[in-house]
Amino acid sequence: MRVTVDGRQVENLDPKIAQRLGPWADSPLVEGVVVATEPLIATEARRTKIGLFVFGGIVAAILIAVAILVISYEPSDIVVVGPLFLVILAAMGLGGPALYRLSTVRRRDELARRAARTAPPGTAVRLDATGLTLAGQLTPWPDIAVEAVELVAETDSDGAVTGYRVEAVVLDMGGQSLALDQGLITNGARILEKVLLTLGVDFRAKTPVN
Repeated sequence: MRVTVDGRQVENLDPKIAQRLGPWADSPLVEGVVVATEPLIATEARRTKIGLFVFGGIVAAILIAVAILVISYEPSDIVVVGPLFLVILAAMGLGGPALYRLSTVRRRDELARRAARTAPPGTAVRLDATGLTLAGQLTPWPDIAVEAVELVAETDSDGAVTGYRVEAVVLDMGGQSLALDQGLITNGARILEKVLLTLGVDFRAKTPVN
């Protein structure tokens, strides 16, 4: 079983990371549906656009307030400060849309890569005591093995790591490889938890990484 943290494979999972992965709760039955990537991209794009507008508005308000103060104390300084502020605003006006397009393209490529190894959108996923059912086809638990577990760090607005989560689990299902991706399945977190617990992978219990 391979384990990656933020895309880097690790030989032994840091116990501090393992302790921030749970505790997980098993359930007799967990269901979900594989989702399409385009609605996710559209939602994230709207959030990014709103964030850029808010940031731009705050910066513009600060620049205007500073300009008013400069004019109040020394009106002649506006000859120097005015063009400088205009350059800053112009850079924001050009750079904001470019940043938005770049982030959207990168996100689309990332989700396309992740979606390529999952079941098609709309596929029903069901996990119970007997096994894992995809689109009505059951694979018993004894025929399923974990190939890889992919962990990612969660950060706050300042970039500080606040915890870790399982982003995806790659399974060997009767000789066929399939990824269950938390972000591309409804109820994804609970689905991945049940898969790992049922197949005996519990990092908090110091499951060996090999």
